[in-house]
Amino acid sequence: MDRLVDKNLTATVFAPDAQERTLPARARTVVIGAGIVGTSAAYHLAEGGDTDVLLLDRNVVGSGTTWHAAGLASSLRSTPAMTELAAYGIATYRRLQADTGIDVSFTQCGSLLLARTEGRLDELRHTAAVSRQMGIPVALVSPQEVVDRWPLATAEGLVGALWQPDDGHVNPGHVAVAFAKLAHERGVTIRENVRVTGIRRRAGVVTGVTTDLGDVECDRVLLAAGLWTRDLAALAGAGVPLYAAEHVHVRTAPVADADPGLPVLRDLDGYLYVRPESGCLLVGAFEPDGIPRAVGDIDAGGFAEFPPAWDHFAPVRALAEQRVPVLRRTAYERFLNAPESFTPDASFCLGETAEVAGLYVAAGFNSQGIIFGPGAGRAVAEWMSTGSPTFDAASVDVQRFARQQSNRRYLHARTREGLGRLYAMHWPHLQPVTARGVRRSPLHDRLAAAGACFGETTGWERANWFAATGTEPRYEYAYGRQNWFDAAAEEHRAARESVALFDLSSFAKVEVAGPDALEVLQEACTADVDLPVGRVRYTLMLNEGGGIELDGTVVRLGEQRFWVITPAFAQHKTFGRLDRLARGRAAAVVDVTAGYATIGVMGPRSRELMSRVSPEDWSDEAQRYTWAREVEIADTYAHCVRVSFVGELGYEIYPSADQAVNVYDALVTAGAELGLRHAGYHALDSLRCEKGYRHLGHDIGPHDDPYAAGLGFTVSMRKPHRFVGREALEQRRGAPRDRRTVHVALRDPEGLLLHDESILHEGRVVGRVTSGSYGHTIGRACGVGYVEADLPDDAHVTVDCAGTEYAADVSSTPFYDPAGSRLTG
Repeated sequence: MDRLVDKNLTATVFAPDAQERTLPARARTVVIGAGIVGTSAAYHLAEGGDTDVLLLDRNVVGSGTTWHAAGLASSLRSTPAMTELAAYGIATYRRLQADTGIDVSFTQCGSLLLARTEGRLDELRHTAAVSRQMGIPVALVSPQEVVDRWPLATAEGLVGALWQPDDGHVNPGHVAVAFAKLAHERGVTIRENVRVTGIRRRAGVVTGVTTDLGDVECDRVLLAAGLWTRDLAALAGAGVPLYAAEHVHVRTAPVADADPGLPVLRDLDGYLYVRPESGCLLVGAFEPDGIPRAVGDIDAGGFAEFPPAWDHFAPVRALAEQRVPVLRRTAYERFLNAPESFTPDASFCLGETAEVAGLYVAAGFNSQGIIFGPGAGRAVAEWMSTGSPTFDAASVDVQRFARQQSNRRYLHARTREGLGRLYAMHWPHLQPVTARGVRRSPLHDRLAAAGACFGETTGWERANWFAATGTEPRYEYAYGRQNWFDAAAEEHRAARESVALFDLSSFAKVEVAGPDALEVLQEACTADVDLPVGRVRYTLMLNEGGGIELDGTVVRLGEQRFWVITPAFAQHKTFGRLDRLARGRAAAVVDVTAGYATIGVMGPRSRELMSRVSPEDWSDEAQRYTWAREVEIADTYAHCVRVSFVGELGYEIYPSADQAVNVYDALVTAGAELGLRHAGYHALDSLRCEKGYRHLGHDIGPHDDPYAAGLGFTVSMRKPHRFVGREALEQRRGAPRDRRTVHVALRDPEGLLLHDESILHEGRVVGRVTSGSYGHTIGRACGVGYVEADLPDDAHVTVDCAGTEYAADVSSTPFYDPAGSRLTG
């Protein structure tokens, strides 16, 4: 039988339930979309005790994206969090047939990831290091060993490969049916051929769904509808940035020696994979020039396909025939061209939307739905049941995107590149090339003229580093020191020794004002923010489980007026969180990010520079550390906040957007005699790593405890107001933590840190580096990480950097200025 889903299988498994033409008037949870992710989520909800679930599909189970997937399953991804989800999939596929009686055809044949370049081999070494940390077997193998394991392939042009014995492939449509059967047996109601036409809500909270068979009341909705998820979310006013593209795999005529036990062959530099399929070979493509398709161009009747595109497939076909020569003389029997959905950053969307409480998403899997389906289904089910993620969800949280990124013109442009991102080189600091120039700081043109090389974050163009005069500001990627290393070092030293100017305008800035503004912020923040006017306080915002959703700075501008300043990628989440808390209260929440620029003036000579562009008193007595005021500067007025993310005396200046260039020009002119240097985000990162400041999304996230993260000082248990997550922290009060956050530095000045490197003690993994950079002041790579709670600071540890172990130091205090004296100088 063809490995595609049997379109009549559900009739034998669920009849007559799935074809019933009436819906219950109410269900606690409605899951929309019965592909592998939706059925997995429904099963895991029921398995966890929530059996009042209604699973709907516009067509039949598995008929959306799942049916045409190639079924590749992998146990290893590039980060520990994603590896945890993927490995759960492998474990599930091993037992699914025995649990359900449905032939899911799981073949655990292993996989080979091929490298044609030294850069790719470096990437595989980093991947192998993650596998060692997670206890997943892998091995780096030679080109000849590739041929030994895959006799139909040639080793020509290869420099190595990664062997993953746990990998395999599965029949994806039958997996969806198997999950649906398990859900059905546990009490989930399944209805096929039901079209959802609306998401009902009241005061920003889900109340039900509207369908062509009537309305259903519910407390929460999960959108697991693949490429249709964006438009369904839009019906409720929520943004989910994903877009469809043509995705291709072809099947040959029967091939001699296409042994069913052959591993999956992933020729990453050739943008292709090959695996056996019923005596034939299946060849799939992740080409770098994808073909985006609007939802309106896609048949909504299920099992959608596009016409064959042999000309578009031709370059990948040539590379496949180069790698597997038998393909040159083999006919192709089928060209399967069908839609798959992609996100702007090639990671999927999971969790509750910022705009609508009770509206959850599990979609946009970038052709990795079979890999992540079981794990993501379990994760979102637990998220819905507990109200908080139960894993490190920062990289897939649907709220990480800006609202603008749901724009269809933007998505259409980015998806051309997005399809190929899975097999493209995953260089450190890799920047997208499509959909650029969308969000620009008021200072963008000035920075470009100064030699800025821009990177992109949530659509923002941000200066990552500045090229010297006569040097082109472009990246030359590598896993070692990249071409900007020396430039960023000079920027770093300027901040430490003289003065540096940073454009930080992408910082999210949300204003909360009104009689109940303080009440809203006291509930949102761990810190006591009942501050004197002008005072600034660093705080966290937690989820109900006590994990860190946000960190940022609260500035009290007036008795009833506050600013909340958070990282750029947290803009959407920050606004959504505060807006939700303000509903029904006398408080207005306004996103003022675009209304104000943010100019960072940092370094020991920053006070002197400020005195040259402003008539204000810039003494320590006039404006102390962690205080804000309005100042006269250049030809205007601006808010000035005395804080620093670099560990030096410094100021953040917030002029209105229309006055930003005027302030910038004054600073640059006045700073020339002081050695002022433009500095970008790479220097900002190296400076904060030396100082040990945490980075949201790497060092802290929704599954991290503030105390274990070393941020207990932000938590006020004495303030009289309840804050979100307080009960969870109180329940854990006094309980021992199994890990603690530390500062990490390699002893060898040639080593580099990125993130996720294992920390070892006596050959055993005792922690990992969560983020790292190069500390140009201390002369070695450094960063933040965690270790087992009882590991002493003087323990002899090493750090596994892509297979090379470096002796390292761990410390409870930062390696640079641990007393913080530079901040108040």
